[in-house]
Amino acid sequence: MKSNELKELRSETLVELEVIQKTAEAEENRDLTEEENTTVDALLAKSDDYASKIVRAEKIEKSLRESAKISGVSIEPKADKDLGKFTYQAAMRAAYSGKVEGIVKEMDQEARNESRYTGQEYKGIGIPSSVLTRAWATADVNSVDTMSFTDELQANLVLASAGANTYFGINNMKFPVFSSIGSTWVGEDGTSGAAAVSGATSNVTLTPKKLISVVNMTQESFVQNAGLEAALTRNMATEIASSLEFALLDDGNIANAPTSIFAGAAVGPVTAFDAAAAVSMEGTLIANGVQRSGARMAYLLDPDAYAAAKAAVQVSGVSALWDNADRTVNGYYAFVSSNVSNAAAAGKDCSIMGDFSKVHIAQFGGLDILFDPYTNATTGLPRMVVTSLCDGAAVQNATAFVQQTEA
Repeated sequence: MKSNELKELRSETLVELEVIQKTAEAEENRDLTEEENTTVDALLAKSDDYASKIVRAEKIEKSLRESAKISGVSIEPKADKDLGKFTYQAAMRAAYSGKVEGIVKEMDQEARNESRYTGQEYKGIGIPSSVLTRAWATADVNSVDTMSFTDELQANLVLASAGANTYFGINNMKFPVFSSIGSTWVGEDGTSGAAAVSGATSNVTLTPKKLISVVNMTQESFVQNAGLEAALTRNMATEIASSLEFALLDDGNIANAPTSIFAGAAVGPVTAFDAAAAVSMEGTLIANGVQRSGARMAYLLDPDAYAAAKAAVQVSGVSALWDNADRTVNGYYAFVSSNVSNAAAAGKDCSIMGDFSKVHIAQFGGLDILFDPYTNATTGLPRMVVTSLCDGAAVQNATAFVQQTEA
């Protein structure tokens, strides 16, 4: 924990002490009660503990600053106002020309310093996570507000809309998984009426997996332009989001990619997607105990299943399965993505239903932009290779999800 965070916690502790003291003073300056004295002792001990931790944290931070000074890298993120000077166009121009200077050089140095914690290797121009999470107005005469890269990434993840959890600019993460939680009634003598079922816990770890994306530029695209900057940010995020979801929603695992949600999911109907298939899928999940408060139950359909749902037998022109107004199937939110794959039966209906709060998606560290001088050598068009680190996984697949694939 950083020193400033520890100082805030210690300050809160001191406020609690002050409240107890002022309360006693306001009540005819009485002595503290036994309970209050116990609380005060605990708060004083906590305050002293925070104080020692603050001293240690400040020493560590000082050492890191000195180490960074020796290596010529600053560990402090740039101020928000400075980030407004940075553009992805400028970073790509630097990667193309080899002239790394100004704000691009500063951000590259920050990214390399950040890599000490993420393990990311930069071969080109590094863009730190602090840049990816910032939205700003580009500094030219045609200044426009640009969504941050991570905002664009979030907006283009259909899984996020369905309820998946997303994390940006992080290190390795572990999520606790409870495969079972049991209860039993216990009498006054401590005996139970039935054997308790203990909750089993395991961890799912998301780790950085390398994703390579290609951006073909033109010489004109290196010129500062607010509209093009926004489009570049959006297109990079869209491509990364699509590639990530293609892996997570493919029904056959892709090498070196995140594990598909379909892997391990309960096998449901092998018929076309219709009302009977939907009811069967819902029944499977209800039997697994998924339908409960807090679950983010939804359908995710491929285009064929979506078409089948809309074409279901209609009453007075309204589909008996698909609700256009609420975009639901049988009362559950439904989302459509061409990334939902059915490799075994191309062109057939394919869908998955489940609790998408069990899906976790992570983007690690920053981006690496490298100029490829060879692939487009004959055309002269600059080709940029963008490397990002991502991963995703669904926990409790066997009980939280059920798939439908038309044979």
